[in-house]
Amino acid sequence: MAEAAFDRNMRLLTEEEVEERRHILLDAIEQFNAGYFFESHETLEELWLPCPWPVRPFLQGIIQLAAGFVHLMRGEYPGTVKLLGHAIDKLEAAGDGYLGVDARALVADARRARDEIEALGPERFLEWDHSRIPQIRFVTHS
Repeated sequence: MAEAAFDRNMRLLTEEEVEERRHILLDAIEQFNAGYFFESHETLEELWLPCPWPVRPFLQGIIQLAAGFVHLMRGEYPGTVKLLGHAIDKLEAAGDGYLGVDARALVADARRARDEIEALGPERFLEWDHSRIPQIRFVTHS
C-alpha cells in the first residue's frame, strides 16, 4: 500500500520533461494504430501518471480510447461504450492539435465509432466493422 501511495504522490513533470518523453507518446500511438490497444494503454500509463494538467487528462483520454477498444475486442459492450464516451469527453476538452495530435479528427472518429457501436446495441455490436476504428493522426500544416 505504501508503494502505491508513493507512485500517486510523485513529482509532476515539467513541460520540458514531458517533451523529453514524447517518444513514449509516439510509441503508444504506433501501437494503437497497429491495433495493439492493450499495449498502447500500458505504454501511456508510464507517461500519464507523472504528467501535469492539461497534458494528464488528454493522455487519459487516449488511454480510455485504447481501453474502450480492448473491451470491444473482448466482446464487452458496456465497457466499450462507457470508455469510448469518457475518452471523447477528455479528448474534446483538449482542443485541436494538442501535443501535435489531430484531436479534432480523433474526437470525430471516436464519436462516430461509439455512436455506430451503440446503434447496434449489445446484441449486435460485434458486427461492427473494425476497419472503422480511428487512427491517431498528427496535425499537418499546409
